[in-house]
Amino acid sequence: MASTETRKPIGIAVIGFAGIIGRRHTAHVISNPSAALLAVVDGAPGASDLAAQLAPGVPFFQTVTEMLSTTVPDAAIVCTPNAHHVTVGLELADAGVHLLVEKPLAEAKASARTLVDRVRQKGVKLLVGHHRRFNPYVVAARKVLKTSDEKPGAPGVGLVTAVSGLWTTYKPDGYYAAAPWRRSRQLGGGPVMINFAHEVDTLQHLLGPITRVSAEKMRRRYTSEEGDANAVEDGAALTLRFESGAVGSFILSDGVVSPHNFEAGTGENPLLPRARRPRHGHLDDIDEIESEPVDVYRIFGANGTLSVPDMTLWTCGDKPRSWENELQVQRIELDDDPRVPFERQLDHFIAVVRGDIPIKGGPGCTGEEGLGVIAVCEAVIEALDDSEGGRVTVKVL
Repeated sequence: MASTETRKPIGIAVIGFAGIIGRRHTAHVISNPSAALLAVVDGAPGASDLAAQLAPGVPFFQTVTEMLSTTVPDAAIVCTPNAHHVTVGLELADAGVHLLVEKPLAEAKASARTLVDRVRQKGVKLLVGHHRRFNPYVVAARKVLKTSDEKPGAPGVGLVTAVSGLWTTYKPDGYYAAAPWRRSRQLGGGPVMINFAHEVDTLQHLLGPITRVSAEKMRRRYTSEEGDANAVEDGAALTLRFESGAVGSFILSDGVVSPHNFEAGTGENPLLPRARRPRHGHLDDIDEIESEPVDVYRIFGANGTLSVPDMTLWTCGDKPRSWENELQVQRIELDDDPRVPFERQLDHFIAVVRGDIPIKGGPGCTGEEGLGVIAVCEAVIEALDDSEGGRVTVKVL
């Protein structure tokens, strides 16, 4: 096999490059020596000027149809609003273009199934941009859980029985004004489809499929939307049941001021400030080294409890399991890979497109797994629509 340096780069187009996520993907493709940015596509006003700034010399197109009439890339990264993922994906798949589609895969599981089936028919490879799978905190947590599962006597949490999670923050009005679709349920907006979709994939990546959900709505930020069927939820209190028998609870809200969310806890998003827990008695002096991340997940097992992203593992050590014994504390180390999750994800996508690694069984989210995420999110929305706090079984088409 030829070395990476001498192999032809994979030609990639970024569709919907002008948005926040699209710009990040564009920058990573440009800087990756195994990739060549062949085109950027976006029909938004001012996109051509932005293309000249972000990707000078790279061909710009307003539509996928226009691009395909002159340029057919090896692969494409789809970063359009959720409601357009499938339409764009189908056109690219029909042209034989391999796909990395930003999460969620679609605005509804029926349309997601259409895309998953089409890429199979066309022999096209499809991954979904659930990039948290490549986050070092998630990688480390999965390693702890996998080791515990494969070696029952090994240090770790043991058999997982429950998980608790938080995604709580406050999105300003400008976030919605910049992209009105974010407040439209029909267009795939709202914190369930935009944010909880990430949580679902992370939880299922760590703990296996979610099979049942129940949900209670939070009070709305805008009371004028109470009667609007297209208005998105502001948040929810959720309970989850996993196929393994484990159960979970989750608080989701984009209308509360809080540091307890994945982005703030891990510092993953460079556009958002990181939250760290100050040392006791040092509230005005948050030392980056001595302070610790705010936790967002707690995974409870028969042998111990792991919290993420502070990566603290609590066990009884060599002593018998008992509340009478003092717990031992262990810090789980992260890997020393300097790449950010988007870079790791892109490298994985390129390797899959080249056929260097199989698409199934790897760290990336497959189309079927992305479809499973949407099925859970739709079950949550169905439960939220039940005024009694419905309990809904997850059904993947």
